[in-house]
Amino acid sequence: MEYVIRRKEQKDCYAVAHVVTVAWQETYRGIVNDEFLDNLPNTEKERGERSFNSFDENDNHQFVLEVDGEIVGFVNVGYSDDEDYKNQGEIFALYMIKKYKGNGFGRKLTEIGIKELKNLGCTKMIIGCLEGNPSNEYYKHIGGKFIKTRTFKLPNQELVENVYYYDEI
Repeated sequence: MEYVIRRKEQKDCYAVAHVVTVAWQETYRGIVNDEFLDNLPNTEKERGERSFNSFDENDNHQFVLEVDGEIVGFVNVGYSDDEDYKNQGEIFALYMIKKYKGNGFGRKLTEIGIKELKNLGCTKMIIGCLEGNPSNEYYKHIGGKFIKTRTFKLPNQELVENVYYYDEI
C-alpha cells in the first residue's frame, strides 16, 4: 500500500467531501440521526463545490492522505474558534475511510496537523470528538486531557462533543 500525505489542493475538494460522506456514515450511525447521514451523498457535490469555490491557498491548513492514488483521509487544523481557547490550535477534522484505519495513518495525519499548528505559532491545542465516537479513546491515548463538553449542532439535532486539551504540542 503506497501512501502520501500532502497539503490539500483546490482540485481535492470533491474527494474530501466524499471522504466526509463515507467517514460520517461509517462512524456516526447510531450517534447522528439516520436522516442526516442518509442525505450526505445527496449534498456531497454541493459541499465539494462550496469548498472548491471558497478555497484559499493562502489560508490552507489541510492535508490529505492518498493511498494508491485515492484520497481516503484528511486533517484540517487552525486557530481555535472556541471562546475558551482563542489563539490556540485546534484539529477541526480528522477523517479517514474505515478500511484504512489501523495502519498508523491517523497518527501520521495527527502529526502533520500538529506540525502545521506549530508553524502557525501554536504551543497548545484542543480536539473535539462527538460522544460515542470510538476516536475518543485515540485522543486520550495520544495525551489529550478531557476538559469539557460543548454542543455540536446539526439540522434537527444537537450532539455532545467531548473536548480534549493538549498543553504541549
